[in-house]
Order: sequence, then C-alpha cells, then structure tokens
Amino acid sequence: MKKKIFSIIIMILTASVLLSAVSAAPRDEAEPGKAYNVVYYEEFNYENTTGNAKIEKLLGWKILSKSDKNAVTDPTATYSIKDGRLYIENNKVNGKDSYIKILDDVHMMSTWMSDYTLQYDVTLTSNGDTSRYLAILTDYKDSTAGFYHSFHLRINGSANNQARMNGTWSTFDAPGDYYAADQDDSDGTSSIAKKITGKNFNGNSLLKDLDLTVRIVCEKLDIGPRVYIRNNSAGGDFVLVSRAGGDIPTSSSYRKTGGMSLVLKAGGKINGYIDNIVVYKGTGEPCWEEIKLPETTEAPETTAAPETEPVTEPTTDPVTEPITEENGCSATVGTSGILTLAIAAAFVMLKRKR
Repeated sequence: MKKKIFSIIIMILTASVLLSAVSAAPRDEAEPGKAYNVVYYEEFNYENTTGNAKIEKLLGWKILSKSDKNAVTDPTATYSIKDGRLYIENNKVNGKDSYIKILDDVHMMSTWMSDYTLQYDVTLTSNGDTSRYLAILTDYKDSTAGFYHSFHLRINGSANNQARMNGTWSTFDAPGDYYAADQDDSDGTSSIAKKITGKNFNGNSLLKDLDLTVRIVCEKLDIGPRVYIRNNSAGGDFVLVSRAGGDIPTSSSYRKTGGMSLVLKAGGKINGYIDNIVVYKGTGEPCWEEIKLPETTEAPETTAAPETEPVTEPTTDPVTEPITEENGCSATVGTSGILTLAIAAAFVMLKRKR
C-alpha cells in the first residue's frame, strides 16, 4: 500500500514539473501551438547593423540565388537594421528580384499543416517604377523556375494575390469587391488604394511612405489566402482586400507548390522597411500574452512578442467580412487541469491494481 501511495505522489510531482517546463520553456524548446499559437516573431530590436552577411548571421536568415539553384534570380538587394526595422535597398541600376529565406520547410512544417496567419509591417520608401513591391512569400520551394504564393502589394496601390508554379502565374482572387489587382474606382468596386487611403487609383506612388500592416490568412481547405491591410498612418482598421475566387480550383495548386518556406522578396527596384513579422497558427488574433520572453541582444531562432495590446479585430470598410476567430489563447489545459488529470489517472491505476 505504501508503494502505491508513493507512486501517486510521484505522478503528481511529475505532472507539476512538466507543467512548469511547459509554461517556462523558451519557444525553441517547447512545442509550437500547445501553450500558445504564435510560432515566430521578429521585431528587429537590435543595434543598427549593415552588411548582408551580418544580417544573415544576426537573423538566421539565408539569401537565395539562381547560382545556388534556390531562386529565380541572383540577388541585388542589400539589407540592414535601421532604428529597429529591417531596411531593404534595391532601387538601384541593376536592381532585380531578390529573395531571402526567413523560415525553411523544417521550421514551417508543423504550422503549414494547419490553418495559419502571416502578418508583417511594410513601408515602401523609394521605387524605380510604381509597380515595385516588398512581399513575404508563402509555400516557397527552392527552385530556379519559381514555386511560391505571393501577395505583392505595389507602391501604386494595387496588388496581385497569386500562385507561381514553374514560372507560370495563376490568380487566387477574381474581379469584384475583393480583387487585389483592381485599378478602376469608377465601376462600383474599389482598388486597394481607395480602400485604405480613400484616394482613387491614379498610377502614382500612392502608398509611398505609408506605415501598413499586411495580414495573410492561409487556410488549409480554402482555395487561396485571404488578405487584409491596415493603414497605420491613418489609424485605420484591417480591411479585406483580397479573397479566393479566381482561376485556381480547390483540387489544383493551392498549398501544392512543393514548398513550405517563408521568403522575403524585393520585387525589383524598390527600397523600404519590413517590421514586426509574426506567424501564428489559426485565423484570429495572435496570443501575445502567452509569449513574454526576455529581450536579447543576439537573434534567437524566434524572438519575443511585443509588450503590446492585441491588434484590433480585422473588419472591412465599406464591406465587412470578419476574420474567423480561433481560441488559441484558451485552448490549453491550465495548472489545476493538469494536476486534476494526474491525480485522477493515479487513482484509476490504484483502483485497477486492487
């Protein structure tokens, strides 16, 4: 009998230790999505740093190239940390599409297998022409032909929500209220420029120097991502600017590029800033409060979430389509729950032994 009681005590103590480990473990030592739903966050909170090699080492990212057979073109962009943001400089005479990998397939696999959301801040500051952009690509496969999904928000206030498969582009959305490529504000639908700035599309650099947040919702069973943009410069809310309904059928190309990586692309001759990259499981709001890690001077595999209030729930204006909420923050078993389960399991085992 003493041995049985001792076994119960050991089980309860073990449960307590495991609980402590789960709640205190850094993100790179805990299983993503169990105690929280944010799986990657980078706020570039480092000293000013210049030089591509230094940036690669600091962030743990990798510059891709045609020479290494993992990108369509060889890179021309240069990267630096300026005042807590990543600065990309590619508006130069020889500026070509440039790619740098943020998360590879191994680090994205668990997240990619579920519905997930990618969000980042972008400010475009200088361009060779008004069709240029900075974009974070999803479902990226190392290739010289081009396999990835891309929402490229151009500095002129239009965009494309597309899949690139072996160099061929297909469009996820379709003409209508949620068509990213809309450039006509006189036909009853709105361009992205109109939706987020109130100004009609005119082909000029309407988004230049604006502080914008892009949110891309990647749902496993949908036929393409939904995209929201928030104009932080105007203090606005998230606005739905693109959703699936284009020329890619459900059984075709979506989530079937052969890759899972996240890659930052400088689309031609463009300069600008990227900040606050966050990837999280689910389609609602990230669970900031469950990831409060101490700041570091060196870049870990994943950095801490900001000490900020959760962002406003995305809405659309003038058309409303709320983002589906997911209870990622409350989907875990609490302290009392784990201990209760351990005690219950111990007594069931004791009863069976009798």
